[in-house]
Amino acid sequence: MKKIQLSTDRILLVLITVLVWYSTLMKACESDTEIQPQPTVTVVKDTIWQTKIDTLRIETTKFQQVYIPITGTQTQRKNFKEKISVEETKQFTEGKLYKDTLQTDDIDIYTYNLVDGTLIDSKFSYQLKVPREVTITKTIEHPKTYKSGLYIFSEIGGNKQQFDNLSLGLQYQHKGKWFASYRINLNQINTTTHNVGVGVRLW
Repeated sequence: MKKIQLSTDRILLVLITVLVWYSTLMKACESDTEIQPQPTVTVVKDTIWQTKIDTLRIETTKFQQVYIPITGTQTQRKNFKEKISVEETKQFTEGKLYKDTLQTDDIDIYTYNLVDGTLIDSKFSYQLKVPREVTITKTIEHPKTYKSGLYIFSEIGGNKQQFDNLSLGLQYQHKGKWFASYRINLNQINTTTHNVGVGVRLW
């Protein structure tokens, strides 16, 4: 019986030594990238088209006083002046310049009309703002990380009749995936029991 007990103790000692050695080796081999991986960022880009009808009311009561050449071609008469000298009064006639702007989230519209009783020049321009690209960051997920480690633990327990569990043990966990443990019951020194266990993570 003594030879069997001695053999069992040696086997358990070897198992403990292997656990400690393997834990130290894995600790040294782990890289920072494995321990702290980058978070997963999901970015969704979408193009939103907005179509609607809006009414442009052109300004007809506010205008800028200008001076338009009396003679010349239609193109030459468009070259108005905002101020003239006394000598130029016979060469120019008074005119009106109407400007207006409509601004929405989708478009900017600009109108330009030059008149002196008749329409001399008229312009209509716009700046389109659609399609509009919207960038939405949906999620930033930090992946779960698990470190390998060697833990020491103890257990105390019993029932109403007797207190029969006082144990000390070692447990090695490999990145939260599986573990191996060794526990010795110290409650009864003469009949010490040894326990070896393994397990895996379910979820």
